[in-house]
Amino acid sequence: MKILRRTQFGNPILRLKAKQLSDAEIKSPEIQEFIKDLHYTLESKKYGVGLAAPQVGQSLAITAIGVKPTPTRPDLKPEKLTIINPEIIEYYSKRSGMWEACISGSDMYGKAMRYKKIRMRWQDKNAIRQEKDLDGFLAHVLQHEVDHLNGILFVDRVKDSKTFITFSEYKKLLKQKNS
Repeated sequence: MKILRRTQFGNPILRLKAKQLSDAEIKSPEIQEFIKDLHYTLESKKYGVGLAAPQVGQSLAITAIGVKPTPTRPDLKPEKLTIINPEIIEYYSKRSGMWEACISGSDMYGKAMRYKKIRMRWQDKNAIRQEKDLDGFLAHVLQHEVDHLNGILFVDRVKDSKTFITFSEYKKLLKQKNS
């Protein structure tokens, strides 16, 4: 496995709609290797909780999810998923501002408008179709990653530009909230 090089805001690939994959393409040795590399990169570089193919220079509708508990979110349920050709098919709540960042956006946080509960359809790494209601943090993460596959960045979902802050300021906010 190898660590893939990330793309950053300004790279045109991040604004493209990613290519959907056929079942045969998903099962191909090249895509299976890419999926392993995507998860390996996410875990090795500690790039947060999700990594979409466009973020490593590939315009493919694939994202790796690696959610795990952290000191600031100790109650998170661990989730390791491969999401291919995703589609959000229903929204169950109104959108609200949720703190968000992106490994392609460096040191910037903002309150992106997201739904707390969604219904999503996708294929897994074996090309098996999945459909599930998702809520909370996982729903938040998946909306961010699906956006990446549609050429949308989290900054496009920030309604109030006054919420943009740096990582160090975000950490201060968390510390205040947890004390």
